[in-house]
Amino acid sequence: MTPKLLRIVPLDASRRMTVSWPLGLAVLVATVFALFFWGWTRGSDARVLAGLPTAERARLFQLTRSKAEALCTEHGLEEQCRAEVDLLSQFPECGADCQTFVARYKPRGSR
Repeated sequence: MTPKLLRIVPLDASRRMTVSWPLGLAVLVATVFALFFWGWTRGSDARVLAGLPTAERARLFQLTRSKAEALCTEHGLEEQCRAEVDLLSQFPECGADCQTFVARYKPRGSR
């Protein structure tokens, strides 16, 4: 007598399997793409600044530094100050004294 084979998995399970793995792959690809896009846009200011001619970037750095210093001394303009300080920190010209200024006004992380 030959042994009888028992089907442990229901018949519709194989169909669900063929549908679920492409869906899972699509979700994975979409997640990777979204993370890549988010990372790319986060560094966009630094890429634009690095692409500017040196003289133009130096002028923009001085203008941004002056604007940040003016904004950060005024009460009630904290958001604008933080935005300027964040931009200022992206410049390659931001040396030790600039980094000290940035550290003083850059928002601290919170939990």
